[in-house]
Amino acid sequence: MTTETALPRPGTYRTWSARFFSLPTVLGLALITSLWVFVGYGNLTFNMDDPDIWWHLRNAQQMVQTHHFIYSDSWTFTVPGQRWTDFEWLAELIYYFGWSHLGLQGVYVVAMLVLSATVAGIYSLACLRSGDCKAAFVATFAALLFLTVSIGPRMLLFGWLFLIIELAILWNLERGRDLSLALPPLFLLWVNTHGTWLIGYVLMVLYFAAGAFRSDWGAVFVKPWAPRQLRKFAAVTLASTALLFVNPYGWRIVAYPFDMAFRQRQNTESMAEWASINFHDFRGKAVLALVILFLVLKLIRQRRWTLQDLLFSIIGLYAGLTYLRFLFLLGIIFAPLLAMELPGTLFPRYQPANDRRSPNMIAVLVLLFAVAVSWPSIGKLQAGVEQAQPVQAISYIRNVAGKGNLFNQFEWGGYLEWHAPEVKTFIDSRVDIFVYSGAMTDYLRATRMNDSLEILDKYRIRYVLLRQESPFAYLLNHTSGWKPTYHDQQAVVFERVA
Repeated sequence: MTTETALPRPGTYRTWSARFFSLPTVLGLALITSLWVFVGYGNLTFNMDDPDIWWHLRNAQQMVQTHHFIYSDSWTFTVPGQRWTDFEWLAELIYYFGWSHLGLQGVYVVAMLVLSATVAGIYSLACLRSGDCKAAFVATFAALLFLTVSIGPRMLLFGWLFLIIELAILWNLERGRDLSLALPPLFLLWVNTHGTWLIGYVLMVLYFAAGAFRSDWGAVFVKPWAPRQLRKFAAVTLASTALLFVNPYGWRIVAYPFDMAFRQRQNTESMAEWASINFHDFRGKAVLALVILFLVLKLIRQRRWTLQDLLFSIIGLYAGLTYLRFLFLLGIIFAPLLAMELPGTLFPRYQPANDRRSPNMIAVLVLLFAVAVSWPSIGKLQAGVEQAQPVQAISYIRNVAGKGNLFNQFEWGGYLEWHAPEVKTFIDSRVDIFVYSGAMTDYLRATRMNDSLEILDKYRIRYVLLRQESPFAYLLNHTSGWKPTYHDQQAVVFERVA
């Protein structure tokens, strides 16, 4: 199947060194370096405030020590023994491998390597679609803005990396390179790593189905697959579907994305990353400007859409603008399509014959040096944790373990479970298991000043661990029967005295 896209010209590189010290490599490395510098020198402290990483590490530790998968909760007193599906178990083991060797810096290395591979993958996709490394660089650099929503030690990053691999397989079909047999094993890994496999599965089915017939609607066209290709793609889809069920949880892990969408509404309604994009802040305005630029260039160049590109764009725009979490998805789809419109419009195409190895070699060395010096110290990573988690309060919390039920701040549950496993928590940021039991509803009611004291009575709470500045802490500080027995700049602990 062919499409009306600008494809890369055959390279003129005769040796590996000529390829490595070429402008395409320099531009790709520059993108990765900008990511490392942004994270290493920025105020993000690598987003170590992500609350999920701690219970993920606890999951992996339990699996490694017991040699068994996790099927029920054993960390909380609110949902003990309740069935639970650990749908990210494979990614958790990779992060735990980093932690077990280098501690916090190991977690940092794993996440940054996945992020770097993702940026390099988007750049490669943009080169594939546009045939020009300069256009790919500009488009990918713009897409970095989309990627900032998920910078941190998140299991989700593996899902986006698998999506890039899938798109590379699908879009290579347009160049006559059929790598579709790699899709079933890809989905086998994907379903055991993160629930974003469903997005990839939908895109795969749409991509194959769109070529099942010939049509031309003017601005949108379809060129059909050959009958032999259709039979092969049908077999690939069936094999991919079957391998989704090769996992420790069977149908439950396959059904989890649907459960998330339709049963866990409280999760999507209360978490900030599931909110719609805000067009009043910088990110929202920048994303809107880039989308408008893309549409204007599309009109100027009058390039026709393939049906697959149109469908992917619609899905990316809907998901990215509806849920902040999926801006990453929009960036992955958007960058290669934007790159296609840039060559010959804003600047001339890259010419390999004009490459100069010496300046490129110097640029590569400078960029590698910039990556090295941007490496954050363990102190900086730890400072990021201390800004977000109750590090100083851990010793006190351990001392009261077993003396009464603890009501804890939602974002701190995983940290307690990792650093003070002897403490049974009220809640953590897994969310799903607490939505099912009603504990999430009670937590939200209590922290939103709705029958707060009654809920503490319901669960026979003796200790309450909260942020110093939280409204709930203010309420308990002015309620008889409760007194603060510990406080620092980050946290306060109240104890029931009556």
